Amino acid sequence: MRIPLDVVGDIAILKFSRYVPYIYKKYYGWKLLRQSKSIKVVLEKTSGFSGVLRIQETKWISGEKRKDTVHRENDCFFYLDVDETYFSPRLSQDRKIMCEEVLRVIKPKSRILVMFSGVSPLPIVLAKTLKRAKISAEIISSELNKKACEYGEKNVRTNKVENYVKVFCGDSRKLCESLNKKKQRFDFIFMLRPNLEETFLDSALKVSHKGTVIYYHGFGEEEKVKKEILGDVKLVKRKISRLFIRKAGEIGAKKYRFSVRFSVLN
Repeated sequence: MRIPLDVVGDIAILKFSRYVPYIYKKYYGWKLLRQSKSIKVVLEKTSGFSGVLRIQETKWISGEKRKDTVHRENDCFFYLDVDETYFSPRLSQDRKIMCEEVLRVIKPKSRILVMFSGVSPLPIVLAKTLKRAKISAEIISSELNKKACEYGEKNVRTNKVENYVKVFCGDSRKLCESLNKKKQRFDFIFMLRPNLEETFLDSALKVSHKGTVIYYHGFGEEEKVKKEILGDVKLVKRKISRLFIRKAGEIGAKKYRFSVRFSVLN
């Protein structure tokens, strides 16, 4: 039997089918701890990430009784709680790709907005990428979940990128409205959206200028994602470049997360 598995720091999160006996879950957890010295906690995933705060529920199976950990990725360290904050190790490659693309075109002193940033993994990976290249930038990391903001601020300090990243705790839409009133604009905007009907594109476009590069996470089917982007752009009477779309992970049977890149033309 193949059990879906995610490893976050030293925590293994398993997703068992509905009819797996509890005794088998305990045995599988014990076996996993024996096989891997790096795993200290085994949890069962009992619900997926949901709601605007993107929190999940897990049940302890074996190992140490905790749900907080430190995850290492792309030469960065992230403190987090797997239940109370959103973090996906499956997006590690997506983060790396976006950072590499930005590095090729970014200019010094660029302004970057990361919406729905969770515990700030993308802002931090991006900041360390730019820091190594000795390119200055201002990065605003926006997140609604207060617990995720606390971890985000700790992660910014841990990775020593305070000169690059500032964490804003609050609604990304309200932040964009406030920044728009101050006529502030960004050169890059990352929309790491939760899987909700609302696209938030109108908010992002308010703080974009001609040439702003936007990265957008869409869910479901590719054509659906294209239509929601083009439809919202048309509603606010803006123009964008052609869409560059790639898959950034499977979220269900034949349904995917898509990472979409485009530029604002007016």
